[in-house]
Amino acid sequence: MLRFPSLFFFFVIIIAACKNDPSIQIAGSETSRAAAMLNEPVDKQGAITYAVSGGTVLWSGKKTVGTTHEGIIAVSSGELLVVNGRLASGHIVLDMHSLSVTSIKDGGEKRDLESHLKDVDFFEVDQFPNAEFRFTEVLPNSNTPDFNQIVPGTLTIKGKNHPVNIPVYIKISKEGLTVRSPSFPINRTKWGITFRSGLLGTVKDKLIEDTVLLTLKLTAKRQ
Repeated sequence: MLRFPSLFFFFVIIIAACKNDPSIQIAGSETSRAAAMLNEPVDKQGAITYAVSGGTVLWSGKKTVGTTHEGIIAVSSGELLVVNGRLASGHIVLDMHSLSVTSIKDGGEKRDLESHLKDVDFFEVDQFPNAEFRFTEVLPNSNTPDFNQIVPGTLTIKGKNHPVNIPVYIKISKEGLTVRSPSFPINRTKWGITFRSGLLGTVKDKLIEDTVLLTLKLTAKRQ
């Protein structure tokens, strides 16, 4: 049976102004404006709730020597609050039972890896059927065209909470909202996913990298 960790994954780049990757930074003046915006009183007329209508988290994990695997996890629900035309807070829920592998064509190998990723070595989906990302602020970014905002929040997997900064490109209209991100890394061991991790002294040819890449896509409709 093919046994390769996935991730995490779920969800997700940055460590400087985003703690996952020092290559992405936020200008101080923009951060100050963002903080000021968050402290502004919310006018009831300016607050709009958007219900998540669909979404996916794409994940990619690999062995230190050898195979890379990729897959998808579905976003099952969520709610986003837009204040005065800007995303301000929200949460999304991931359905861990939906975890699938897209990089394997053979049906038997695909089922084996999906089953392994859902068992106790990885996500224990029967005990922890959902993962969640929750945030209470959004920071602007103009340093790269790949994303226009950074969302610092808390990612919960297997009952463990850790901060993650997600770079996103957000588009808001009266009818709906879309969010997409470039790939961003998380360290799976922070959520207790340590199977064949370097932390355990695993031999190199069996080692699975602790870093998992995630990509978020999301759509939401105005309530």
